[in-house]
Amino acid sequence: MVSDFGAWLLASDQSAFSSAKIKTSPAVEDFESWFLANGGYLHPSVEIGSGDDGNHVRVKQDHVLLPGSLVVSCPHELTISWPGVNRYHFPDVHSTFTPHIASRLFLMRQRLLREQSSWWPYINSLPRSFSTPLWYDGNDLTWLRGTNLGNAKEVREEAWRQEYENAVQLLFADGSHSEQKHLWTWELYLWAATVMTTRSFSGPASFNRNEGDLVVAGHGVGRCPLLIPGLDLLNHNPSAKVSWVWDANVCALRVNESTLGGCQVWNNYDPKSNEELIMGYGFSLLDNTSDHYSLGFSPAIAAYIRDTKARRLARKRTSGALQSQSTREAGSISPKLIGGAFRNGGQVLESLEDLNVEEILEQNIHWVRLLENENYEFSPRFLEDFSIAVENPREARIADGFSASETHFSDRGFSRNKLHVICSIFMVLQKGQRAIRKHSKDLPKAPQNNKQLDAARYRDSQLRILDSVLDSMCKFLKSITTANSPEASDRRVVRLEQIFMESPKSLLKDLRGVLNAGLRTRDPMKIRGRGGIDFAFTIWLCGLWVCSRSDLRGETEISQKCLRWLQFLQQSYAAPSEESIDQPRPEIPVLEERDEWFDPVRSASSDAEPNSTFIARSYLDAVQAATEKRPQSVYNDGRVTVRRIEWCLNIIKNEGVWCPNLDQGDDEEDDDWVIFVELGDS
Repeated sequence: MVSDFGAWLLASDQSAFSSAKIKTSPAVEDFESWFLANGGYLHPSVEIGSGDDGNHVRVKQDHVLLPGSLVVSCPHELTISWPGVNRYHFPDVHSTFTPHIASRLFLMRQRLLREQSSWWPYINSLPRSFSTPLWYDGNDLTWLRGTNLGNAKEVREEAWRQEYENAVQLLFADGSHSEQKHLWTWELYLWAATVMTTRSFSGPASFNRNEGDLVVAGHGVGRCPLLIPGLDLLNHNPSAKVSWVWDANVCALRVNESTLGGCQVWNNYDPKSNEELIMGYGFSLLDNTSDHYSLGFSPAIAAYIRDTKARRLARKRTSGALQSQSTREAGSISPKLIGGAFRNGGQVLESLEDLNVEEILEQNIHWVRLLENENYEFSPRFLEDFSIAVENPREARIADGFSASETHFSDRGFSRNKLHVICSIFMVLQKGQRAIRKHSKDLPKAPQNNKQLDAARYRDSQLRILDSVLDSMCKFLKSITTANSPEASDRRVVRLEQIFMESPKSLLKDLRGVLNAGLRTRDPMKIRGRGGIDFAFTIWLCGLWVCSRSDLRGETEISQKCLRWLQFLQQSYAAPSEESIDQPRPEIPVLEERDEWFDPVRSASSDAEPNSTFIARSYLDAVQAATEKRPQSVYNDGRVTVRRIEWCLNIIKNEGVWCPNLDQGDDEEDDDWVIFVELGDS
């Protein structure tokens, strides 16, 4: 074991990193001799071959590989993994490197040592270039523009460069051996990192449980990237039938089917999408049945979802009193996700923050994929997690979202939360679709090499998935949100145009009067253009509430749906405190100086957002202006106060959803704020 770090570095100063291509055949022969001489095993009926996809294992001509045959095995001493690197080959003073980075640095050192490395025949047989996106040139990358993979490539390259710079700074921190620093290049680190991602296996960190003649990793034992010479020669086939053997001394692979002479012997990496295959290994599959479109939450939202689920699980185990307290706490910390928070989604990652990029790429990935008969499904728990991310405080209190088993949409048991989920997901997928199509004009007529062929295959599959899923979701959304649509299956979605149809006759003229006073228009399109959609909905709800409280007129003129909704709101939102309509206005008339009405829903994330009380006061100004012209107005009521208007405004902000314009052109994002009339169980 090396104890002196200076000696460890000096031993690496043999030659500069070179990208010169090494002849394949002699290198393969040297590797095979080294492998067999050091305890490795190859079945007598197989040989190492070379082709367009690199080195591989194939059955010799005139031979047949029978089911149950042990094809290849590698002793643990020849593997390269973090436990071995940490224990035998890496300086203790730098054991703070993560397993991923330490393994890459160790691989770099072996490459620099050349023949002095015990692993040189294996290192020398490895590819010097790869087909993963970080090895694409500008023309190749054209085929990835706008895709999740194009974004992930940039994220991974940024992360790896940062890892490399930090590692080199630490390696040469004391200033000694600075003459070697030029050998530890970014190109060499990129090579080592790509070797680990394209050829490593997820192996157990230790063996501690006997099963007959096998010793396997115990439950809960950590796993680490593991290079296994010999076994990493086998390429991927998703239909290959193989089994792995983790012996006390060796790692091995058996085939469970016959393989004829001249045919490759395949491994099976488990079902993987073309996105995973290209990013991880540098190839894609035609008609990949495991293909999907990747979805993910930003790290901050993912952490919020995880913490919320943990609190709710703990709540089930507590007493009634603690449950009530926990519920109030959960509702009070709900993040501001109202509005277009997920309009900017549709990416594998939104930001790196301080998290490990490899962990994010591997663990924070959801997906949507196509099934037979034009159906589709989302990954387990995605809809449930999304419902937590977009729930309003009322929904957080009752914790009523998707169940973990639901992976499709239906109008059965529909709710505001589910409408929010489907609208947000639609916008995420729509953005992804547009991002890919935006670059179609830049593509050449056909792929020019294998990298471009793999990327084109992936790109086309992504569009096929997105087109099909969006078409299906669009039909469903139209059926429940289109105003006056005869096929509408849910009349609880109210657009701005419908507030006049949903108003009792005694309210219509007064509602129009307040809209004219506040916005100088009652036309829905102009109301939207002047940023007054929240004002219109708030005044409408306030008028409905007054009518429902006024003698028998409200009971007879308000629809049963709206009456049930008002009852539900009264139960769900605390009544405002009493106040006088003559309460003094604020000293600084913030809103009166604006050319249009301030929209608190669209500006939920703005640092300059005025207090909702100021907004409510400005709305009350419009009400007072209208009632001066029409004293008999429904709104000329002492109960129409700043607090009551603020109560209505809060409901409109929380019970509404941004609904995509389902008939818009490709370059438009004219979404519409709609209200979902939640009726509860009353």
